[in-house]
Amino acid sequence: MCVIVTSQADTMPSLTQLARMSDANPDGAGIAWHDGQRLHRYRNEDNMKTLAFIMDHWQSLETSPFLLHFRLASHGKVCTGNTHPFRFSKGDRTGFIAHNGIAHSYTRGRHASDSRNAILAWQAGQADLTDGSQGRFALIDQNGRLEWLTADHETIPGGTGAIEVSNTNWDTNGLIGYDLWEEAYQQGLEAGYETAIEETADSGYATTLDYTPPRR
Repeated sequence: MCVIVTSQADTMPSLTQLARMSDANPDGAGIAWHDGQRLHRYRNEDNMKTLAFIMDHWQSLETSPFLLHFRLASHGKVCTGNTHPFRFSKGDRTGFIAHNGIAHSYTRGRHASDSRNAILAWQAGQADLTDGSQGRFALIDQNGRLEWLTADHETIPGGTGAIEVSNTNWDTNGLIGYDLWEEAYQQGLEAGYETAIEETADSGYATTLDYTPPRR
């Protein structure tokens, strides 16, 4: 099913929410954010690496608008190239866009990913992604503006402030394990995440961090 999250500056999902989203959608995760100067993206087919990146940059992300996506693969293999959000350029806007659902009209095309095919058609003016028939879409542009192309997203409480999500199918309230997971991380007991942070930092994020043009 996937899930899209948009978070304005000074809002943030909780660690428990991130863990639940990731567990329900384990096939790649990516985040695009605007730091006040330019737009950045980090994505990885390994959700653990993306979660590690988020945790390692928590304070800066919390003060930035961002677009976050966790993927549940339906069309196209699990790989970084099929991990949202995807780069877009349409008119005088550039940035990154993410999709939740199946774009049934675009399951065949240049890419195995229906999401990528639908976005290509939208960029070319050949698709209207606003009516919800092809799933839900949200973007962040070169100026840090967050926008939902479709109207049926939800606003829910985050860890800090309110966040917007494309669905809450991942929200399994009442599972004790997730509360313990958050407590354990806060106490520094999540060695797996710490290791992922160290490994990703050692690599310099070189293969998965990229930029759009500077803000106009």
